[in-house]
Amino acid sequence: TFPFLRRASDGLDDALPTEHFICDPEEPDLAFFGFARPNVGAIPPMSELQAMWWVAKLQGRARGPRVPSAPYKLTNCRLSYGVDYGLYMFSLAREIGAAPNLARWILERPAVALACAFGQAHAPLFRLDGPFARDDAADVCATELLEPIRMRGPAMNCVFGLTLCFFAAVNACAVVVEGVVESLFPHDSEE
Repeated sequence: TFPFLRRASDGLDDALPTEHFICDPEEPDLAFFGFARPNVGAIPPMSELQAMWWVAKLQGRARGPRVPSAPYKLTNCRLSYGVDYGLYMFSLAREIGAAPNLARWILERPAVALACAFGQAHAPLFRLDGPFARDDAADVCATELLEPIRMRGPAMNCVFGLTLCFFAAVNACAVVVEGVVESLFPHDSEE
């Protein structure tokens, strides 16, 4: 047992904390980074964003989740803490205001927007905007993160673009449905 923990352990392997597998409302000063397991993607960038989220939470700058349940949790997974990498990263980023503003980047620097839209959920994307923004993040996105997209070639990017358009339409429908549901059943953030 660890006497500095407020919650007593029964000696069994405890589940990870309830808030994004990072911290627990009963023990907010203790955080667990790197324990959530992504379906694809790397743990170090997830850990970095987890640390950013936790610091913002400690400072009172993290907004609660828009959806009370965690849509990023993997179902039919042997691990109870398995997550969809992209959904998890963007869920954390949205709560702290660090999700990239694509409309802004399309106008200011299209290469950055292209890296955001066609690339992976890499840590520099979440340093473009928000409380942890860095001046050099846009350069990293426009060069290092855009290079693999250029290397794929036109044919693969066309296939990827068509797939992206399909999922953009699906997501647009989901946004409309979400707006209707939220207007019918407003989420009370005072809870």
